[in-house]
Amino acid sequence: MTTLADIEGLITRELTRRGACTLEALAQQLQTCTWNQVFMAVDILSRRGTLVLRPLPEFQYPVSLAGSGSSTLRHLIPVTAGKTPLGVAAVDQVMNKEGQR
Repeated sequence: MTTLADIEGLITRELTRRGACTLEALAQQLQTCTWNQVFMAVDILSRRGTLVLRPLPEFQYPVSLAGSGSSTLRHLIPVTAGKTPLGVAAVDQVMNKEGQR
């Protein structure tokens, strides 16, 4: 049986490897875990401040690691074609440019 600590480790490794993604994509990627296990681990990790979970339109929830120590901010924006959501696209912006606004 997979423990909660094991699932937390899988999640942080996956987000380190692939970067930010939606909660649904993360759950699909972790095929050894149920959706409920992934949801519970993401909830715990976000409450600890390890992960950042942001709601977007169309009930999408991008998940990313908090405090990567990078000088680049990663902003997630929904990508749509008409009214059909296609997913989430990442747009990198340098922190210095963000700070100047």
